Amino acid sequence: MNNKFIKAKKSLGQNFCVDDRITNEIIQIINPDQTKQVWEIGPGQGALTKSLIAAGADIHLFEIDERMKEPLTAICNETNITWGDFLELKSDKLPSLKKPLFVCGNLPYYCATPIIKRFLETGPLAEKLVFLLQKEVAEKAAAQCGSKDYSYLSLHTSFFSKAYLGNTYGPESFRPRPKIDSRILIIEPLKLSETERLKRFNALKYASILFNQRRKMALPILKKQFEQKNWEQLFTTLNIDFKARPENITPEQMLILFN
Repeated sequence: MNNKFIKAKKSLGQNFCVDDRITNEIIQIINPDQTKQVWEIGPGQGALTKSLIAAGADIHLFEIDERMKEPLTAICNETNITWGDFLELKSDKLPSLKKPLFVCGNLPYYCATPIIKRFLETGPLAEKLVFLLQKEVAEKAAAQCGSKDYSYLSLHTSFFSKAYLGNTYGPESFRPRPKIDSRILIIEPLKLSETERLKRFNALKYASILFNQRRKMALPILKKQFEQKNWEQLFTTLNIDFKARPENITPEQMLILFN
């Protein structure tokens, strides 16, 4: 680890990884080599970056905090670093892709969901996303229908990818110590046709109305919002209980309901 430790900025939600188990797990999942293009978002002082470079990764870094110039340029060519907020970068400013893309990073709470949604909605299409997130966010993203963690984020993720959970890490794995646990989330985006993507975006738009009232029964919400459809018939055809709440309706059923 870097001996000259830069103080974390609370405004950026920084909690630097100081646990080799985390970097080892991410390396094992990505299995980086010269045949893959690896983007790391929020490398900080380069704990994971060093391991990626040592494994032979063709790497590009995205870092918002320019205080990290000294540690990062010491281990990575500056032409392979983009400074600024990843979410504000236009698509034409991203590096061109010549190899299968793998994306990783230790993401702060405030930007984790928007970054995941960007890759799933507008791309670029990656083979795999491997993020260290607040445990609650990771578990919601990977939650299955019917579970207590199933949410609009779960539906969004399942429409455009397959998501899996990795290991959980406590506050002692970071500096400064956060008040919550963190967990690895692995996302494998689906290769969908443009027609299929549009269908899923359409379903998401309507599903958001349900999840905004997730503790209420879905059928009365739909009947009130969209009177023109025979929702009882649709629910019967799809074998959905009339008393079902949004978290009880599967992604597959949502797609049919709203298309």
